[in-house]
Formats: sequence, C-alpha cells, structure tokens
Amino acid sequence: MKAIRFMQPEVIEYSEIPQPEVKDNEVLAEIAYAGFCATDIELLTGEMIHIKTGNTKYPIIPGHEWSGTIVAVGKDVRDFKVGDRITSDVSLGCGECEECRKGHYNLCPNREVVGSYKNRQGVFAQYVAVPQRHVYKIPEGLSMEEAALAEPAATAMYAVSKARIPAGAQVMVIGDGPIGQLAAQLANIAGASKVILAGSWDEKLDIAKECGIAETINYHHEDVVQRAAELTDGGPEIIIETSGSNSAMATAVKALKPTGRIVAVSWYNGAMVEVPMNTLIVKDAELIGSLASPNSFTPVLRYMAEGKLKVKPLITHVKPLEELEDVVKMVRAKKEMRIKVLLKP
Repeated sequence: MKAIRFMQPEVIEYSEIPQPEVKDNEVLAEIAYAGFCATDIELLTGEMIHIKTGNTKYPIIPGHEWSGTIVAVGKDVRDFKVGDRITSDVSLGCGECEECRKGHYNLCPNREVVGSYKNRQGVFAQYVAVPQRHVYKIPEGLSMEEAALAEPAATAMYAVSKARIPAGAQVMVIGDGPIGQLAAQLANIAGASKVILAGSWDEKLDIAKECGIAETINYHHEDVVQRAAELTDGGPEIIIETSGSNSAMATAVKALKPTGRIVAVSWYNGAMVEVPMNTLIVKDAELIGSLASPNSFTPVLRYMAEGKLKVKPLITHVKPLEELEDVVKMVRAKKEMRIKVLLKP
C-alpha cells in the first residue's frame, strides 16, 4: 500500500510499504479520508512528548482521524462485515486491565495510540487495521468527509462531558480550531444558554456563528476577560480551553466566574504551564484535565447524522495524501485560513 512515513525529524517519505496484517479480532479498512492535526506536526518536528520519552520511534506512519470502508475481517469479528463504513477510537486499550474494564481505556497502561504512541500504525495510508472493540459504524446519510471529523468531535465531546455544563449555563470556549469549534457547538447541545468562542481569525469566528455560536471574541482586537464579563453575568461559569496556549490558561482563570470550572483539552508548550493558582483558589474554582475521547464516538456520530453537530463548514481543504508536504508548509506559514484539512489516499 502507499503510505506517508516520518523517517526522522523533518523527513517525510511517501512510498510503498506492506499492507497491515489483520489479527483475529481486527478489521481491515480502506481509508477514505484522513484528517490532518497539529499533533502530526509535533511528530514531524520531534517535539511530541511520546517521541521525547521514547514511546514512539521513527519511522512512524502518522494520522489518527479517519473514515473508511471494511475490506477484510478477522475470524473472531462478529459485529462488522466487509462493506461497512467505519471510523475508530484513537486510544486502543487492551480490553482486560482495570482501567479498560471501567471504560477508561484512554488510561490503559498497555494502550496504543493510532498514529503515534507505541508506533501503532496511523491513517496516512491506504489501509489500517483496528480491533473491533474500538470500531464504530458511520450512520447512513453521513458523508465520509464529515465522518472523518468524528475523532476531534469525540475529543470535544469528552471535554464537554467533563465540564458538567448545568442547564442554562454561560460557557466560553477558547480556541477557534477544530476542537474549539466542535466543543462550542457541543456546549450548545448540552444545554448552555449562551456560548462564546474566543479565537484569532475573524473568518473562523464567522464560521462559528454560522454554526449557531451566539458570541465571538477576537483576542487580537478585544480583551477577552473584559469582553467575556460584558457578555455574561460576571463571567462564564464554564470555560473549555482548547488552544494549548500557556497564556490562554491564565486568561481562562481570570475570566472564570467564581465556583466555575475550566476544562483543559490540549497539549501545552513545555513541561510546565504558569497558572494563577491563587486566583483559582480564591474563586473556589475547578481545573480539570481531559485526555482523548473515550466513550464519545457514538453520541457525536449520532449528532452529526441528525444535523445537530455541523462539521461540513469546518472542512476547509481536501488534498491528496501525497501532497502532505505542501499541507505542512501551508500550516506553518499561517497565512491561509484553515480549520480542518482532509487528506485523501
């Protein structure tokens, strides 16, 4: 099969490699679309934490957001058949340990992560093999392009669920990328009375408004803390921070209403992030981490199929897989507006 491999930092190879073998409990899928993510850039540069710890080594096939069609099944597979349209979890648990039995397979000590951790093969390729327990059928009526955003949607869904949004709450999401856009929509679905999206691109914020987000703040032009207070009753009760910016976390703490909650759903630069802890304590507030997307694919696929979660407006580019190097250049240049780039093998 054709595949993209990162051979070492900043070295991309597009070549022919062996097709993955299918284990008894796995399905083999032909990939229709694969989403490009900031994590893939971190893998390419060597800055990703798993590279630094030695849990991921070069060469690696990256990519973890995808949709595809089953072309073969292992002998123990019962719930899926050739021709089924599917997507899958990213964190693949062993299915046997205590964390997996509790449903926390994102914390499985034996886990692999598609496209990164422990070198589990990613989806920047023509085919991928995945255990059936981590596979989800794509509902009828949902396009393959839209379904390729199930993973970022599920990541946003898990963060929103951890936020425990009270009915009628005023919510702010920081970050206008895919996770932020999807988290803002999902906060609406969860029952927030008002959702504010803070970001840096007017074009992206306009797309958020088209998808039902009540208010937006461009932090290049407005003070986020001040504007958030003006748009709410003294500050948002829930803030979901998706940008991974160290300064954004400090902004979230300052903007938060007393007794509120902040959910962090990104990797941050460096090992340490400065958080105004005394402010957090004085506000009697909570700071919550959110890792991956366990148990979240089924609801987001349903929301997407029902039209409640709008993902098509977020797809700004579709490129052939072999043009990945051009995509990387575009992302690094930061001149062209993009939200989600899909690669097509």
